[in-house]
Amino acid sequence: MSRYYAGSLKRKGKKSFWSTVILVFLLYIMVSFGLEVQKLYIMHREVQSLASEVYKLKLDNEKLLQDVKRIKNSSYFETKAREMGFVKPGEKVIVIEKKGQESNASGD
Repeated sequence: MSRYYAGSLKRKGKKSFWSTVILVFLLYIMVSFGLEVQKLYIMHREVQSLASEVYKLKLDNEKLLQDVKRIKNSSYFETKAREMGFVKPGEKVIVIEKKGQESNASGD
């Protein structure tokens, strides 16, 4: 075996070692990058879901605020009370019966 041939084997061994090291390093970087991209995708989906939930809650909040405004109005309570059959003191209730129905109400 010649000297030249033995020296080239040593250099090839060093080259293949460094090539393997670089390949492993690049593979590590690619896997790390892929995992980070996956985490970003999951977080993006979660942000979209939360944004949708916030939008729905804002709509519910607006509806509740409108309900509060309507309830603060005294005519709302009067309307609801009259629908339930309540009368103001001093008022008389007049019941109009349809033809063919008997009266079950007792008179004052």
